[in-house]
Amino acid sequence: MESTKQKYASFIKINLPRVLTQIDRDPDSPTYGCCDRNYWHYKIRDFSSAILQQSGLVLAKLYQVDFPGNPLFQNQQAVDIATATLDFWKKIQLADGSFNEYYPHEHGFPPTAFSFYSACEIYRVLGLEDPSYLKAFAKTAKYLAGHIELQASNQEMASITALYCYFLISNNQEIKPAIEKKLQRILATQSAEGWFPEYGGADFGYQSVYLDMLAEYYHLSHDERVLEPMERIAAFLKWFVQPDGTIGGEYGARNTTYFLPFGLELLASRGNADAITMRSILFKNCDQPDYFQHAIDDRYFTHYVLHSFVRAFELPIKKAEIKNRLPYQETGYTYFPESGLLSKTEKNYFVIYSLKKGCIKVFRDKKMVFSDFGYRINLGKNTIAATNWLDNENQYSFDETENCTITKGRFTKVHVRMSSPISHIGLRLASSLLGNRIIGFLKKKMIFIDKHVEVWFERTVSFQANHIVIQDKIHSPEKVTIKSAPPFSLRHVASSKFFSAGDLAERKIILLENIKNAMIEINYDIETGNTSIFTTGD
Repeated sequence: MESTKQKYASFIKINLPRVLTQIDRDPDSPTYGCCDRNYWHYKIRDFSSAILQQSGLVLAKLYQVDFPGNPLFQNQQAVDIATATLDFWKKIQLADGSFNEYYPHEHGFPPTAFSFYSACEIYRVLGLEDPSYLKAFAKTAKYLAGHIELQASNQEMASITALYCYFLISNNQEIKPAIEKKLQRILATQSAEGWFPEYGGADFGYQSVYLDMLAEYYHLSHDERVLEPMERIAAFLKWFVQPDGTIGGEYGARNTTYFLPFGLELLASRGNADAITMRSILFKNCDQPDYFQHAIDDRYFTHYVLHSFVRAFELPIKKAEIKNRLPYQETGYTYFPESGLLSKTEKNYFVIYSLKKGCIKVFRDKKMVFSDFGYRINLGKNTIAATNWLDNENQYSFDETENCTITKGRFTKVHVRMSSPISHIGLRLASSLLGNRIIGFLKKKMIFIDKHVEVWFERTVSFQANHIVIQDKIHSPEKVTIKSAPPFSLRHVASSKFFSAGDLAERKIILLENIKNAMIEINYDIETGNTSIFTTGD
């Protein structure tokens, strides 16, 4: 479809300068080819984050892709700078073949997997022949073959795709058993609902990253075993495309709000109806100034966002008839008990609700008209307790007959960490002694938090034809002050908290001070758009 091509091209042209700015393009600079502007230019970091070296793939691809206004097409500087990013990648490689992202001696899995994919692709796309690169690639391949990422599926899938890229340029037969073992293991983790797990649940931005890497693996290998898992991902994702042309947010496991196009585009090129329909909504306005993915920060455009758009543009995009309607376009619902997600369309509204987290978004006429993210308690000393946490201890259920949900649990206690000289010094000392063995400790402190306060909540949500009624009960042995939670999770996710138009939506704030027991009823009237709140507390 030519219009889709044009929209992708426009998005690429708009954001290409942002990515080029992140790269040291001075051939006389000692950091020529570095893609971490905080390191080579601002000099506010004393090491370079290797995951950002993926920018070089954008240049290598655009050197070969012709469209009006592409400044890199057949431009030798694109080749020179892309090769320089590969040289710098080799320079910052650690002795065991791994790389750093957030601190020295990290030996991180994500920077190793993602940067290795882009490095091998740059080498392959530009047709380079250099034994020194192959030697460096072999070290990283050995590292990834011997390590598995168990908690973030998108990272593990990136390692598989990277290893296959390495196989294509090296013909190293010894790496194929590792690829096969990893692939069989990761495919077996797909939920019956269609999603692959991200830190304990279904997330939408990272699901698109997984689909992006799975589709790239298929594009390179033609391994038809992965087609059915890809189609199941699309069949799940379609339930969460929102009428305003966005997807994801606070109801997802990692709260992400972006979406990569390559995976959907590859499925669409094969005639997948779900992918064709989703593409028509999620990327319809990507050539417009107010497109939601323009809010993605420079780091993630440098990371994997822009090269996914470039790879999507490269695919043969054919005019395809939209045969399916998305769930928000016709009355019905689907409840996904494993992920705890409900997608429901009534005559007058569309709603997505996470039973696990107690987060709700309501849309009408292509606009979010109501949202609620539970409650918080400020415990002092940068410590907050919240209900909207992906907590496996929560009990939840959906009553199809009564058209209502119930969620019960405790407030999760989160210490909001702040950067300081002492914490940085401590991290540097620990990393120099322990390397990546401290990653598990950091994740437990910032992501996999399982501390609670003995404040209990019960949330009942009733979905009626013209009303949504939320009834909350809160009980605490000690007096506490509770207030409405804002649309921001306390769970640390680097690629979250990008600006969304919904962040500016007006919300009525509930504040109950010094209470032990509270009853709260929130009644949203679909027809009038009015929200009525009734509270009692003692």
